[in-house]
Formats: sequence, C-alpha cells, structure tokens
Amino acid sequence: MNTSLIIAYIIVFVLSAIPLFEAFVVVPVGILGGMNFTMTLIIGILGNLVTLLLIIVLMDRIKRWYLARQERKGNTKDRKSQRAEAIWKKYGLPGLAFIGPFFVGSHFTALMAVILGGSQKATFWWVTLSVIAWTLGLSILVLFGVDFMNLEDRQFLNRFISD
Repeated sequence: MNTSLIIAYIIVFVLSAIPLFEAFVVVPVGILGGMNFTMTLIIGILGNLVTLLLIIVLMDRIKRWYLARQERKGNTKDRKSQRAEAIWKKYGLPGLAFIGPFFVGSHFTALMAVILGGSQKATFWWVTLSVIAWTLGLSILVLFGVDFMNLEDRQFLNRFISD
C-alpha cells in the first residue's frame, strides 16, 4: 500500500468523523473515486462511529449545553429540532435513527434522540445500525451505478493513489 493510498484512507476516516460530512456521503465519493469498496466502507463507518460514540458518551454534558442554549434563545426550537421531534413522536427511536441521518446527520440525530428520551445504549445501537445501513446501501448503489453507466475511466482518485 503506497503513502498516497494511506493518506486517502485517513482522509475518509477523518471526513466521516466530522458531523454533516457523514460516512454515507464520504464513502460513496471515495468508491466513485476508485478506492477499494470494502476498505473504504469499513474505514468510513468506523470514522463516523468514533465521533458518534464520543457524542453519546458525553451526552449528559451536551444535553445540558443544548438545553441551556435553547433556553437562552427563548425556547424557540429550530427547524432541525422540530423535524426530529415530529419524527420521534411518529416513529420513535428506530424511526428517528433511520430517517434523521438523511435530513440532519447521524450526530445531530443521536443528540436529539437522547434529548427526546432515548437511552444512550439504545440510541447508540439504533444510530449505528442506521449509519451502517445508509452507508452500505448508498455505497452499493454507487458501485453498481458506476458499473451500469460504464464510468470506470472516471475514477478521479486513481491519479493520486496509484503506484
């Protein structure tokens, strides 16, 4: 494995760990760029889950900060919070875990799930399952979409990561 490829996998890990970039966005881009499907998928999901676990472990502090912030604003809920609460009321924790990442990202979804009453353990497992499902599903679509559209020659990362 050459240095450029290692750096590309580190970038996938780091970008997947950043809220709003998410693994289900970064991994398909890496695959479309020509990176190995399995390695990119595993590294991207691990990057996303590291920060997700950190957020959930630190949830008590984050929850107090978030609620204090909302109180300082005058208890007006922003659009993301209203959307998350509506999904919570209609579908519960599993629904929020699977629908939320698509609209607001997995990190904010985990935060809202705990604030709305989900346990840390259940939130972690449901959001983890959601991240894996979204990332795997979108990555497979990109993989087969590239094959169906005959775009193998457009693997833009190959010029940077090839030997």
